[in-house]
Amino acid sequence: MHGIILAAGEGTRMRPLTRYMPKVMVPVGNKPIMEYVIDSFQKNGILDIIIVVGYMADKVKQYFGNGKDFGVRIEYRVQDKQLGTAHALYQAKDINDEFILVYGDNLVPPGCISEIIKTRPNIILSAMAKKPYMYGAIDTKSGVKIVRRKGIEGLVFTGVGHFNNDIFSKIEDAMNEDIYDLPEVLNRVKDLKYIASECGWEDSIYPWDLLKMNSHVLSQTPKILGGKIEHANIIGNVEIAEGSFIGGGAYIKGNVKIGRNVAIGPGTVILGDTSIGDGAEIGALNYIENSIIMQGTKIDEGSYIKDSIIGRNCTIRPKFMAISGKRRIITNGDMIYMEGGVVMGDNTEVGAGVVTHPCVKIGANAKISDLKVIREDVQDNASVM
Repeated sequence: MHGIILAAGEGTRMRPLTRYMPKVMVPVGNKPIMEYVIDSFQKNGILDIIIVVGYMADKVKQYFGNGKDFGVRIEYRVQDKQLGTAHALYQAKDINDEFILVYGDNLVPPGCISEIIKTRPNIILSAMAKKPYMYGAIDTKSGVKIVRRKGIEGLVFTGVGHFNNDIFSKIEDAMNEDIYDLPEVLNRVKDLKYIASECGWEDSIYPWDLLKMNSHVLSQTPKILGGKIEHANIIGNVEIAEGSFIGGGAYIKGNVKIGRNVAIGPGTVILGDTSIGDGAEIGALNYIENSIIMQGTKIDEGSYIKDSIIGRNCTIRPKFMAISGKRRIITNGDMIYMEGGVVMGDNTEVGAGVVTHPCVKIGANAKISDLKVIREDVQDNASVM
């Protein structure tokens, strides 16, 4: 049996985090989302994996290579134009085996794979989700259908399914009618069935959704204290990788994961659920809670960051404040209510004393001068002087 991972999409709703990397490569718990998918396949004995790539395919190939470092064998198929999920799957049409399909930007624990692997072909995995209209709700009024349906909560198609190569002829027929999305193709499968699961599947549609995914991953963090620690208070599930330095008087309370060669200044407070990527530098007397700080980012002293996502190689000067709260926003044409702090793209520079309002997005390569108050989104490459 093969595993097929769809990893071709850009993830436009995740901007600015996907400005320089595909959504499947966005880190949670200091690892790309798709690495957890590959790990789930490996733990279930599915070692032959096809990854369908497209947007920034080189980033995926460079990281995962032939799969040897992850205990699997990886081949790649390329979707040159991102027309839809069915079109992406069709790029693996040469497979002559049964396969388990997974979307690479979802968190799919090993238990999800172990459940679906026991079924016959044309079975999909469903799970409860809020806002089912954002996915595809399971409707059983006339067979199993995947529909857009409003509601607060309901069973949705997770993107996980068990199929054989018969599905490719159905995709081809659908594409001849300009239908390219997998749910629409699956609605043509007469013997389609579903199983409902509580295996821990999670998706992230908007950037702030990553915080919940990060929390799920960090809940399994072991306590491993590497590096050099100077009289710090470390409580709970905290993982500190080799080469990192924790200054005196720091207070770290899990679930927290700190990558390699990270420097945490004296007196800094880091609370769960927080991950800090390799090579980050966190100055003295900072407060960071329930956040994702990606690799190479530098945060000077006296800053307050909560419920926020900071991209790679950002520079944040002293006394930055990311206020967390609720806000109604419009993103990619959707009006949604979100709760959280700032989302900051890669390589952004933020001056001293800057304050960001709840659920503001600051684009990649942006520059913000000292003492600015950011109430609205800042675009990629913009300057706020």
